[in-house]
Amino acid sequence: MNVLSIQSQVVYGHVGNSAAAFVLQRQGHAVWQVPTVLFSNHLGKPTFRGRAVPAEQARDLIQGLKELGYLDDVDMLLTGYLGTPDTARLAAELAGIIRTQKPSAIFACDPVMGDDDALYVKPDLAETIASDLVPIADVLLPNIFELARLTGRSVKDGAAALEAAQALQRAAGVKVLVATGVPAERPDRIAALALAGGKVHRAEAPRRKLRVSGTGDTFSALFTGRYVRDRDAAGALDFAMHGMDVICTATEKADADELMIVQTQSDWAKAR
Repeated sequence: MNVLSIQSQVVYGHVGNSAAAFVLQRQGHAVWQVPTVLFSNHLGKPTFRGRAVPAEQARDLIQGLKELGYLDDVDMLLTGYLGTPDTARLAAELAGIIRTQKPSAIFACDPVMGDDDALYVKPDLAETIASDLVPIADVLLPNIFELARLTGRSVKDGAAALEAAQALQRAAGVKVLVATGVPAERPDRIAALALAGGKVHRAEAPRRKLRVSGTGDTFSALFTGRYVRDRDAAGALDFAMHGMDVICTATEKADADELMIVQTQSDWAKAR
């Protein structure tokens, strides 16, 4: 299937498209990448070079695809870090165009706003994601910080996460809502929830000690890559949690500074 992915991009490392593209390709999808920033590396390292990609440049790249008729063939639009409100509005516009051309296409939105109880995008971008993208997404993948912000609730445990996820799914009319980073009963484990078709599926994995970025981008690619093929949210969640456990276990063991996505591909890509 064909995936149009609008996210950040780096030369070194695995965040944004530089994580998601390989994960999706390894699952058999063609991935067309539109960068929202182009950096030498992610901002968690001591230094970086590069710059944000203006929304008009992203629009120009997409127009090139449209002129060749490629937008008619998109099976899934995936968004991650968007950078500016204008780029978020462009993504919303693009979702409408793709759905008009192919009603079966999916819009999967990772509403990247922040994590660890902190907003790391500007408030106007967070507001645009909430107003323009969340209500039109088919698949929404917030972490618990984003879930709390989008619902105005305190999300400190698994029960609160489930209640917030159910409230957001009802309010936004999202077909599939996946909440990540959910506290498990045991502090050494972490959980995720998938709400779809009136059912709730829960999966757990060990909590790892990592010094890397890109786990959310990688999880989103694992989940959506499986879901766009099978339309099975429970199966996609199990696949994504297994894949993240494989990747994070190897990364922790090696004390690596980037996720070991490529090195572990033969294990996480196995069908489950």
